[in-house]
Amino acid sequence: MKETYNYDDLLKLFEQNIQRMKEFRDIPDDLLPLKPDSKSWSAGEIFQHLVKFNEIYLSVIRNAVNQSDEKYAEPESFKPRFFVSLMIRFLRPPYKIKIGTIAPMYPVDSETDNYRKSLEELIESNKTVIDEIVSFKSQQLDLNSIRGKNPVFKFKMTIIEFLLLFEAHQDRHFWQTKKTLKTLSGKTY
Repeated sequence: MKETYNYDDLLKLFEQNIQRMKEFRDIPDDLLPLKPDSKSWSAGEIFQHLVKFNEIYLSVIRNAVNQSDEKYAEPESFKPRFFVSLMIRFLRPPYKIKIGTIAPMYPVDSETDNYRKSLEELIESNKTVIDEIVSFKSQQLDLNSIRGKNPVFKFKMTIIEFLLLFEAHQDRHFWQTKKTLKTLSGKTY
C-alpha cells in the first residue's frame, strides 16, 4: 500500500478494478453458481456481496461529503490514519484469516439469480466511484478531513480511508473469486 494517494492514484485503482472485473465476464455461466464447499460462496455470490457492500459504502461516502463543512483541500495528496491503514493491509490478499460478514451484506442464496447482472452492477458501482472521485477532484475536496461513520465498524473514517477500504475489500474478494474458480475448474479468469 502506498503511503499517500492523490486523486489520479485513486482513479487508477478503480479503473484497474474495472479491468479485472471485465475479465470475469469470461467465466462460463455454469461456474458462476458453483461453490467449492458448503461453507464457501460461489463467484456469483461474491459479486452479489460486493454489490451490496459497494451500495452501502457509496451511500456513506456521499452523505459524509454532503454533510461536511470542511470540504476544500490544500494538499493534493491524502493519507489514511495508521490504524485504518493496518485494517486495509489486513484485508488485502493473500489473506489467511476469513472475516465474517454482517447480514445486510450477505449474498442472496438463489438458484435463479442472474449472477451476470450482479457482475455488471459491480462494474457500474466502480464507474460510479470513479465519477465521484472526478467530482471530488474538480471541487478540490479534502479527503483527509471529510468524515463519515463506518456502518460496520461504527467509528468515523475519512473519505480517503473509505475509498481505500472499499478498494481493498474488492481486491480481497477478487482473489477469493479466482481461488474459487481455480478450485472448481482448474482455470483462472
